[in-house]
Amino acid sequence: MTINTTRMSIDISSKDHRRLKILADAAEMTLREFVLAVLDPVLHPKKKPNQETIKAMDDARKRKTIKAIDFEDLCDKLGI
Repeated sequence: MTINTTRMSIDISSKDHRRLKILADAAEMTLREFVLAVLDPVLHPKKKPNQETIKAMDDARKRKTIKAIDFEDLCDKLGI
């Protein structure tokens, strides 16, 4: 599997560049890894669950169950 990459350059002050390098070093990362880690939440935002999913998760945590007589009854109660 090949990954296409491209080069990106930005102009920042020497002082800010030095600060970024110190922060990256403190995190035991390369400058590239550090910048990508900071940008990752912006580039790949996490999806938020909708209300139906939140309710289903809450029901599961509360151990709410569906009681059914047979498979057809279960399907009817689930609406499928």
